[in-house]
Amino acid sequence: MESHVIQFTEKERSHWAGMGKYVLLPPDGSYEIALKYEGEPPHGDSYHTAIVDGRQLPGYAWGCIFSMSACSGFVAFSWMERKFERLTTIVDVRRSLYFVLPMYIYYPCIEWPAVLPGPASGPEHYAFVGSEVWRAF
Repeated sequence: MESHVIQFTEKERSHWAGMGKYVLLPPDGSYEIALKYEGEPPHGDSYHTAIVDGRQLPGYAWGCIFSMSACSGFVAFSWMERKFERLTTIVDVRRSLYFVLPMYIYYPCIEWPAVLPGPASGPEHYAFVGSEVWRAF
């Protein structure tokens, strides 16, 4: 199965990717995120292993909305540590770190240092304050 390539830009920083293999390219083109299709839960989207700049992220990325920051340093998406809990994670690509938000945001939009809800999302948002505990991968 051939990978679909999605180029993010400074103006188009959110895209849907699911039900297949993908390569996501950030606005600045400095790395890639490879999404390998792994399967589907009983109800809902597909799930994928995620290779971020050559390093495998633990857990699984859900096949739905992926959003990047304008600086290309951060990516947000639906994620699960174990099947089938749906969470939202933010990946700091430059430092190979990730942070799981305390709430789920279906369509996360990164306006660093905040994660805001995009279209079709509820009012949930998260503002980073600097005391967050990030995990390495």
